[in-house]
Amino acid sequence: MSNFEARDLTEGLNGVLGFHLVDWRDGFAKIAVDLDERHKNRQGGLHGGVTATLIDATTGFCGVFEPDPEKRRGNVTVSLTTNFVGRAKTSTIICTAKTVRAGRRIYFASAEVHDSDGNLVATAEAVYAYVDRDAQRKPSGK
Repeated sequence: MSNFEARDLTEGLNGVLGFHLVDWRDGFAKIAVDLDERHKNRQGGLHGGVTATLIDATTGFCGVFEPDPEKRRGNVTVSLTTNFVGRAKTSTIICTAKTVRAGRRIYFASAEVHDSDGNLVATAEAVYAYVDRDAQRKPSGK
């Protein structure tokens, strides 16, 4: 049984977009977002960039689960292929992602995005490289 407690993601773009980490365990992650005006494109529908960002966040989380935050690995996206297959018909979308295969340096993940009625919005495949978890936070030396 997992002791995971759902929580809002507050850092960076995930926080700006209001992502909520619903479930997170070894090889699996689920993130939901309640849609509002900031998530819309010029035509008033869900912006594809929001969907892709949700997928990137969720597939990113699924490959780095570690109960001890001090041991958690970092990662960077190597490849993200997104297929937009339907439109969201509700005001909440949920992405579920699972690790397909993980090695020492990279992992592969797949994801699906559904609205809260279960309508399929997008599918995706992603590849990540493991990195020092603080590597992107270090100054670039400029």
